[in-house]
Amino acid sequence: MRVRTKVLIVAAFFWLSLSVLSTWLVFRNTQNLALTALSAGSLMALTLLAVTLMLLFQKVSVVDQQQKHIENLRTEWQATQESLKQLLSQRDQLGMLVQILHHFVLAATRQDIVLALLKELSHFLRLEEMEIVVFNTNPVFGLWRRDNDEVIVKELENQDEDSMPNWAKGQLTCEIMQIKDSLIVPIATDENAIALMKLTREPNKPFSPDEIRFMEAVANQTALALERVRLIAFLENLSLTDSLTGIANRRHLEWRLNEEVERAKRYHYQLSALMLDIDNFKQINDTYGHIIGDLVLQQIAQRLKGSLRRTDFLARYGGEEFVVLAPQTSSERAIILAERLRRVILESPMYVTDNLSLHITVSIGVAVFPEHAQNESDLIQAADLALYKAKQTGRNKVCLFEPELAKGGENNVRA
Repeated sequence: MRVRTKVLIVAAFFWLSLSVLSTWLVFRNTQNLALTALSAGSLMALTLLAVTLMLLFQKVSVVDQQQKHIENLRTEWQATQESLKQLLSQRDQLGMLVQILHHFVLAATRQDIVLALLKELSHFLRLEEMEIVVFNTNPVFGLWRRDNDEVIVKELENQDEDSMPNWAKGQLTCEIMQIKDSLIVPIATDENAIALMKLTREPNKPFSPDEIRFMEAVANQTALALERVRLIAFLENLSLTDSLTGIANRRHLEWRLNEEVERAKRYHYQLSALMLDIDNFKQINDTYGHIIGDLVLQQIAQRLKGSLRRTDFLARYGGEEFVVLAPQTSSERAIILAERLRRVILESPMYVTDNLSLHITVSIGVAVFPEHAQNESDLIQAADLALYKAKQTGRNKVCLFEPELAKGGENNVRA
């Protein structure tokens, strides 16, 4: 600014000097005062015009600079507003992620995880529809729609293509894809997709890059949560499953028996307990070896399991003994069930090897809560006494508990 002022002073001094010289030359050559005065007035007018134009250009330059400065301020303000908006959005996203993680910590099943995602993300992301598929032997499918604001979570029967939604068929990619108004978000572990999410919005409302990054973080945490639930289920199953037969073990039986007795008390219905014992099993082990004995136990367990109702519970009690719990089953119906199980074992030989088939029979004792017992241990003991009677009266038969059996229970020995 100072340089420009100095230039203007120098130019003004030069113009003034030139004007004085020009006036002097006119007077010298013409010796006419009137003409000299007219020439001086013209130079003065030109001087004023030049000064006016110079000031005008200076004002225009100042205004232009002010406008540029205002534009810069406006740009900076917009950038600040955008940064603030992004920070607020990230704060909201972080809060939502923390809330989802809280649900994940409390989740015990895959269904719990799917339900949490549908409830939290659908409104937060202003969706029209949201679907989730968790792949497994029995896939889990979740759906939410804005029109009815209803959440549906169900387990599909198998992983066949026909049971999958059309958008999930053949989706093997581990990268997020935006297709029209939908966002396909894979949930992957070790580059293998274990679940898929489909987020749908109104037309012409695409997902922003910030929202896509947020969904990447959600997908990563969901993958960890699903793996955690899978591992917990695996460990629980391992601790409650008999390693030889693949059915429930005694620990699981005790837990389930307590649960079923409490439920029977609460809803006032009968609970039947069937105790099965393989006849002459020691002789099988002594004759063919324990490996063949193990194969017999495995086949017995599978036959029993395939013959029970969905509500019945089968467990290995110990050695060659099995227990079946049949809720809401009277003594008459329990006898019918026990006879069916006995025939299932009797009627078909067991092909334990290519060259060996065995005809196996079982004896079964039946007891009913609260008719024969008032608690869990008494119910098992009553079924055990009924089994003893079946053994003592010829094997390969079904016996119902009778009160007089308890009198000699301490001396009961069976083979």
